[in-house]
Amino acid sequence: MESATNTPTSVPSASRPLRVVEPSQALDPAFAPDLHDKAGPSKQVAVAVEPQGPVFAMPAEQPPHKPLQRLVKRAIDVAASGTALAVGAPLLAAVAVAVKLDSPGPVLYRQERVGKNGKSFDCLKFRSMTVDAEKDGPRWARSFDSRVTRVGGVLRRTSIDELPQLWNILVGDMSLIGPRPERPVFVAKFRQQFPDYDLRHTVQPGLSGWAQVNGLRGNVSIADRTLYDVWYVRNFSLALDARILLQTFGAVVAGE
Repeated sequence: MESATNTPTSVPSASRPLRVVEPSQALDPAFAPDLHDKAGPSKQVAVAVEPQGPVFAMPAEQPPHKPLQRLVKRAIDVAASGTALAVGAPLLAAVAVAVKLDSPGPVLYRQERVGKNGKSFDCLKFRSMTVDAEKDGPRWARSFDSRVTRVGGVLRRTSIDELPQLWNILVGDMSLIGPRPERPVFVAKFRQQFPDYDLRHTVQPGLSGWAQVNGLRGNVSIADRTLYDVWYVRNFSLALDARILLQTFGAVVAGE
């Protein structure tokens, strides 16, 4: 398989082009990330914000995913997440204590995300921001964001804040590998701009994905990220999942 870089043009030519609507229908600038900011989007919202429009409609295109591959993928998810939660229990407990001692508020943060077929679920993570981080509504985090706690900064840089999502994987909300889940308010906006966006939600969202191992994390072009996510859905295989998992481990070890 041809490897990809951070530019969408390097996605293998077997991928169909991503359709994009005219500029007049583009995202509201208030929801667009700062492309010069590497901190990544905030995953915490302190108030309920209703999405402006539906978050999913079953696309006419149905990627040919083989039932046996889906069954094996689920078995791997259950075995890996269950083992990781058991083996990593001391680390998870230590992080929980650190979060609690560092700032007032709950240890875990529950946030609504959009999953397979548009079904919402509570995505878990260790709290890395102050409890009132987004009292005025959802917005993207910025570099050196004052809302991030001391322990939270370490958790976000090392991606340890995402480890509670192993529980989401175990119960079936997520998979080890797949497009990263987004909040309904952003999904409703993004699918207005990218008609192929709904393809991301024909599979389980992932802890890591094809876009992420190709450098498309945080505040990057949504068009680029969507291009890679859609390519993953159309070209899914267990071998591709294994490759992404290995690259994810490599990136974590390297501190990327």
